[in-house]
Amino acid sequence: MFYQLLKPYIDDSIKRSFKRGDIIYHEGSSPQNIYLIDDGLVGLFHLAESGKETFLRVFGKDCIFGHRSFFAGTNYHATSIALKKTEVSIISKAQCDSICQGHPELMKEMVKLMANDLGSAELRLAGIQDKTAKTRIIESMIYLKHKYPEQVWTRKEIAEHAASTMESVARVMTELNDSGLLVKEGRDFEIPDTEKLLAESIQKSS
Repeated sequence: MFYQLLKPYIDDSIKRSFKRGDIIYHEGSSPQNIYLIDDGLVGLFHLAESGKETFLRVFGKDCIFGHRSFFAGTNYHATSIALKKTEVSIISKAQCDSICQGHPELMKEMVKLMANDLGSAELRLAGIQDKTAKTRIIESMIYLKHKYPEQVWTRKEIAEHAASTMESVARVMTELNDSGLLVKEGRDFEIPDTEKLLAESIQKSS
């Protein structure tokens, strides 16, 4: 929604293409731009002091990212990486200032967007604390597969999104495959019945 409102004002913005695995911005760097995805997929990854990497979020076509740190005036708390070939529009600080001054209604939408992001982050944190590893893995597979079905999600990405390990993901996927709740297809997988898989997730978390 916000992307569609903003799109008419950024026709002259810089356009860039990224290959899978390319870093768009690094954790700890100072934000100078806001990014909008014209096509593709971007993941947000945080590296803890222990060396453990966590897959925080995924952004698809028509999503905006990098905005929280930009408006907060803080360094990026995570690294953004292209998960496939991705095209982005880059809005500079000067462009953003001009848009915000000329179109204050867009700022209301930005505040709403960041408030929704905060709510989602709080719920996700609560889920990580309260749910079993198997439940988190199942929910991550459902979320990633249904939100971006064309993407081949790796065991590593699923593990990082679920705050788990690749070994746990492999074990859960094998169990689900053996029980018919998941169909493994090489590196990819399919979910024959989402409701049944969700029921399995709920059962394991209770």
